[in-house]
Amino acid sequence: MAIDLSNVQPLGSKSVLMEQAMRRQKERNKMGATANYFADMDIDDDMLHSDFKWLKEDQTAIKNLVGQMDSSVSQLSRHLNEVESKTDRSRKYIEKEQQLLFKQIHTLNGLLKKQVNVFENIERQISDTQIQQKKVWMNVGIAVVAGLASSITILAASPFAVMLFQRLSAA
Repeated sequence: MAIDLSNVQPLGSKSVLMEQAMRRQKERNKMGATANYFADMDIDDDMLHSDFKWLKEDQTAIKNLVGQMDSSVSQLSRHLNEVESKTDRSRKYIEKEQQLLFKQIHTLNGLLKKQVNVFENIERQISDTQIQQKKVWMNVGIAVVAGLASSITILAASPFAVMLFQRLSAA
């Protein structure tokens, strides 16, 4: 006697499946070929509880896993939002600092240009003063030479002038 396992539900343990198959085979033999198709569908409560226990455990495990994944995804989303906001704040802060730095560089460049202009003016004034000092020294030198020349002339002419004064006063 062969047992037909093609219509057996594969969710039970082997012993329960075997019992179910044997019972169905007996019922078919009793009822004949016109047996009701839905009669094969009856499932024992023992089989449901024992067979679906692992399914319920898997379902619970899957629900827990889905819950953990949801919390992980939401936590990751929060972290990404925090990172994005911090990145935006950092970018804005860096942009402000760059603008301030560029303004400071521009101001320093202007001050350096003014200092270069002042130093060029001071250098021109110093060179002009040196030229004027040279002119002053030349004038002083000419005055000294002229003074010496006049004193020599006076010294050389003084005997004659003394004689001239004596004659003028005698006369």
